[in-house]
Amino acid sequence: MKSIQVDSQVFDYLKAHGMGTGQSASDVLRSLLLRTIEIDDELYAYLISLASAHGETPNNILRRELDIGETPAQPPAVIEFHIPAGTGSNPWNTRETAVNGVVGQTLRIHNDDNVPHRLHTSGAPFPHAANDTHPGTFSDVVLAQPFNLDTPAGIYDHNFGQTARFWISVQAAA
Repeated sequence: MKSIQVDSQVFDYLKAHGMGTGQSASDVLRSLLLRTIEIDDELYAYLISLASAHGETPNNILRRELDIGETPAQPPAVIEFHIPAGTGSNPWNTRETAVNGVVGQTLRIHNDDNVPHRLHTSGAPFPHAANDTHPGTFSDVVLAQPFNLDTPAGIYDHNFGQTARFWISVQAAA
C-alpha cells in the first residue's frame, strides 16, 4: 500500500464519488480510471500468444498491436525562470540548478530582484539582450540553437560581468 498526497479538490472529488462510504480511494480511482472489456476465450488466447515477454499485460499487448503507443511528452512551450530577490551582482543560478531547454522553446526570465538585469550572450543559444529586464517585469527569448552548459565564455549578466553567471543547457529539437 502506498500513500500519496492530493490537494483538497482531488480529495473532495473522491469523497463525492463514494470514498469513505464503503469504498477506498483505490476503489474509486479504479472505477473512474480503469475500464474493463469482455472478450471471448479464443480471442484472449490469441492475445496472450502475442506477448513479447513473459507476464506482459493484455493492455500492453493491445497498445503495441493496435499501435496505440504512449504519446511522447512534449516539452513546455515556455520555460519560466526567476532571478531570485537579492541576486544583485551574483550568479543567477548554479550549475546544479541550470535551466535545461530545447531549441524552439521560449525562456521567460522574471526579474524578482530589485535591480535591472540583462543577459550577455555571444549569439547562442539566443541573441544578446538589447534591453534590461527591470524589477517586477519579465523578458522572453526564443532558444534558437543548441548550447553546451560548459561553454567557456558562458552566459552572464551584461550589467555585472562574468561573475554573474547564468547556467543554461539547450538541446537540439528532436
